[in-house]
Amino acid sequence: MHADAEPVPPPSAGDDTAARLSVHAWSPALRVLAAAAQVLSAANLLYLVALSLLGVLEGYDDISPLGTALRLLGFSLLPLVLVWLLRRFTAASLHAEPTRLVLQLRGVRFEIPRESITRVEPWRLPLPGTGLALRMKSGRRFDYHLQASTLAPLLTALGDTLPTAAAAAQHPSARFGQARHDRRRWFLDAPAFKFGLFPLLPAGIMFRAHQYITFGGPFGEYDAFGLAAYLKTFAGYWLSFTLGLLLFAGFWRILAEVLAFPMTWLLPSYARGVRRAAEWLCRLVYYVGFPALMAWRFLG
Repeated sequence: MHADAEPVPPPSAGDDTAARLSVHAWSPALRVLAAAAQVLSAANLLYLVALSLLGVLEGYDDISPLGTALRLLGFSLLPLVLVWLLRRFTAASLHAEPTRLVLQLRGVRFEIPRESITRVEPWRLPLPGTGLALRMKSGRRFDYHLQASTLAPLLTALGDTLPTAAAAAQHPSARFGQARHDRRRWFLDAPAFKFGLFPLLPAGIMFRAHQYITFGGPFGEYDAFGLAAYLKTFAGYWLSFTLGLLLFAGFWRILAEVLAFPMTWLLPSYARGVRRAAEWLCRLVYYVGFPALMAWRFLG
């Protein structure tokens, strides 16, 4: 713990005289753990995409939909659950007072005199989100790095007494995080529509084709084997397309982010435009590209 900022007992209710900023206070070790979990989640998704693509090219199905779902659950979803738990564990509040910063974290309070901070250093990589470190007069960084959904309020609060805060707001990493935070969300981006309702369209088309090809009519399986078998077959198609679309969307999301980040570094003043392009790329390849690919395979 630095001499610049000593923990003191929690304040009384009357001590809150500054605006409260909600942040996450990460120790370096926990930040590395959260970032590693995010990387593992993305790497597993890319592995499943490669496995599925190999199966399509080679003409075989290497893993079942259930196997894909279990791998997604174990190596993509659970790491993200870990990140969510770490975010809750690191939740903190920051009070930017005229002469000091007061960081309240899990019953411990840190008072950081503004004069002891020499500069603000935005994270170079936005993992597990957009954040910054405080460089102290001692030459070391403050023990906890601060993450927020957007750095603008925090940097504004620091800007009155710390000239480097204004420069940090123009940092490509800060611009990247701000553009992500400010992006316009459409109903097409809602998970319930994207991964719940939309997969019903290709699933319904392929299910109907299966009924005609295998049973000679739209209700052939129902007439031959009953409602349970009929619904089970449809559920299988829906699950397959839901998982396939989830992998498809995940691949393009990762690609879009990987491209958007260096583009923001190269063209920081165009961060918002880069973000809009990344979001529309993901929408177009999902809602237009996937149906076109399906039509090409189905009709070709």
